[in-house]
Amino acid sequence: MIKLLIIGVFVAGAGALGYFGERFMRPTDAPVPEGTVAETKPEHLFKMPLGKFTMQLLQPRSTLHLVFDIDVYVMGSAAFEAINGSVGRARLRDATVTAIAELAETDLSLAAPMDAEERRKKLAAQIVRKLYVDFPVIRTARINTYKSNLSLRD
Repeated sequence: MIKLLIIGVFVAGAGALGYFGERFMRPTDAPVPEGTVAETKPEHLFKMPLGKFTMQLLQPRSTLHLVFDIDVYVMGSAAFEAINGSVGRARLRDATVTAIAELAETDLSLAAPMDAEERRKKLAAQIVRKLYVDFPVIRTARINTYKSNLSLRD
């Protein structure tokens, strides 16, 4: 009886570990093997403007105000049509707001003005990596405008 109980606990533990640990094992960058069809056939990227985001993020002693204007690029016309509806676009906008909020909590450089194009590209790449988990058809993003304002609270 004890053996069956121990086996049952191990099976349940392995199931729970697989269920909750799957998100940590999912690849974020999909490498393309050499000599595949993807190298010979050009990818068709479709631009999907998400519009302007205005966010207010409360920090311990300050408030960070962010204004983003961002476009994402979707690979393939079928995937673009699947996401381009009102429900798909709303889910993508919500995921983008969540990704930016998570980045703002961990990256303190978002409070500084962003003039350099390289820095915008890095931030767009970080946003795409976070979006790729839920939307694997998104390949890249472009930040059109970015403004930040840090105000101190008492």
